[in-house]
Amino acid sequence: MTEVDSLRVKMICAVTFAPAVPPDEVIEDLEAAFGLIERKSEVIDFNHTNYYADEMGDGLKKFLVSFERPLSADNLWLAKRTTIDIESIYAAENKRKVNLDPGYVEPSKLVLASTKNFSHRIYLNGGIYAEVTLIYSGGRFNKMPWTYPDYLEPSFIEFLELVRVDCKSLSK
Repeated sequence: MTEVDSLRVKMICAVTFAPAVPPDEVIEDLEAAFGLIERKSEVIDFNHTNYYADEMGDGLKKFLVSFERPLSADNLWLAKRTTIDIESIYAAENKRKVNLDPGYVEPSKLVLASTKNFSHRIYLNGGIYAEVTLIYSGGRFNKMPWTYPDYLEPSFIEFLELVRVDCKSLSK
């Protein structure tokens, strides 16, 4: 087998957090792990589902960040493992108060990492799976049948469009 150069992509991370968590501290922890943040989306109310309510409570907020330093796509599983460690910093009574979902943008798609297996997810390594969450086609990001509705928020799509442009500069 010959070694192939890894795909360089723009890492993003979705940050869902409880009201008691200072988002600036989470950003500091993410920067310590992955380098400086290049872009940050608008903060939205996380009200498309109550999936995290039992664990994290009510009044959740969410935003996306991207990082200056490119990610090697084959290291997505390591990024997810790192974010799991960061989540544990903010846990109380064995319940998370922050949910971090790393992923990456490349010109044709948004890929997110998960610890949960499902029919549309591909196993990476270390108990981590990947899914194509949005595809870029026809000049815009398009949802998949499993795309979470918060990723379709106009401010998140706008953010991802900007990160996609940033990513295109990686190949130059």
